[in-house]
Amino acid sequence: MTFPEGFLWGGALAANQCEGAYLEDGKGLSQQDVMPQGVRGPVTDQPTPDNLKLIGTDFYHRYREDIALMAEMGFKVFRFSIAWSRIYPRGDEAEPNEVGLAFYDRVIDECLKYGIEPLITLSHYEIPLHLCRTYDGFRSRKTIDFFLRYADTVLRRYHDRGKYWLTFNELDGIKHHPFDAGALVEDHFAPEDFETAIYQATHHQLLASALTVQYVHQIDPDAQVGCMTAYHPFYPMTPD
Repeated sequence: MTFPEGFLWGGALAANQCEGAYLEDGKGLSQQDVMPQGVRGPVTDQPTPDNLKLIGTDFYHRYREDIALMAEMGFKVFRFSIAWSRIYPRGDEAEPNEVGLAFYDRVIDECLKYGIEPLITLSHYEIPLHLCRTYDGFRSRKTIDFFLRYADTVLRRYHDRGKYWLTFNELDGIKHHPFDAGALVEDHFAPEDFETAIYQATHHQLLASALTVQYVHQIDPDAQVGCMTAYHPFYPMTPD
């Protein structure tokens, strides 16, 4: 058996997993920078040394050698995410951080040098921390507008070099880890209101995703775009 012609075989990374350089070149804090133990541990007030994501795999400085290794493995596609807080450090600025945009220019160009298609995720559990603490993340409808500004900036910058896009990673994860996936600070809500906030934030993310899909097709009718959901196959331990 062989892969069909044009099959995109590759791999994926998220900015918060690999980049590091969490405050370099104008990047702002994201909610990942205050989650040292991931979704299973407490959120800290500021970044702490035990948060391995602050360094990651140092992709920010080593992306060239990493992408060369992907090419050596025969990758035809590389799915990666853009750190929203690297483009709009607080999330609500009027103008983007040019140095952050230039970094992803280099990443995309490096992929194309090896014939690797970029598959770009706009939001992979990475939201500017300022939006979490000031606007209650996607609980606020204002965050839709901030996301669309960010998405529009990125799409117009890179659409001529990338035709595959994802809006949100595992959008359905918000029910299980609402701060990670929806930027919801649980302490900001009365206990009886938090579940309602989760569903409201989910609704706003779905709206943001749908509007971004429209943006993509307006900018590049030939592009392909969707969102990512978390889906896991499960197998019974016994026939019973």
